Amino acid sequence: MNHLSKTKLVLYLAAIFVAGGVTGAAVAVKATKQMAEAPRTTHMEARYLKDRFRSKLGLTADQAKVVDPILDKMSLDLKAVRSETTRRISAIVKSSYEQIGKELTPEQRAKLEEMKKERSESGHRKFKSPPDSLRKSNSPPQDL
Repeated sequence: MNHLSKTKLVLYLAAIFVAGGVTGAAVAVKATKQMAEAPRTTHMEARYLKDRFRSKLGLTADQAKVVDPILDKMSLDLKAVRSETTRRISAIVKSSYEQIGKELTPEQRAKLEEMKKERSESGHRKFKSPPDSLRKSNSPPQDL
C-alpha cells in the first residue's frame, strides 16, 4: 500500500469509529429517557381528569358538577382494576414459580429462589416511579 491509501484507510476507520460512537450515544440517550418514564397512572387520577376535562372541553360550573362525580368514579374503578390486575399477575407468577420449582434439583431451586429475590428487589412486583428529577408528566402540579 502506498502512503496515500494508508492515510485514507486510517481516516475511513476513524470515521467509522466516530459514527459508531455517535450512533451508540444517541441510542443510549433515547433508551435512558424511555426507561426513566414512569407508567402514567396519574393520568387517570380524578384531579388530573377533572382539570383536563374542564380545560379541554371548557366545561361550565354546572357541567363540572355533573361530570366531576363521573370522573371520580372512573378514577376509582380504574384504580381497582389496576390493583386487581397486579394481584392476579402476582398470583400467576407465584404459581408458575412453584410449579417450576417442583421440577428442579435442589441446586436449581436455590437459583430459582435467587431469581425470585432479584425479581422482587428489582421492582417487578409493583411499578415504581422514578425520582421527580427524572419524571416527565403532562399532569398539573400537585398541591402539597
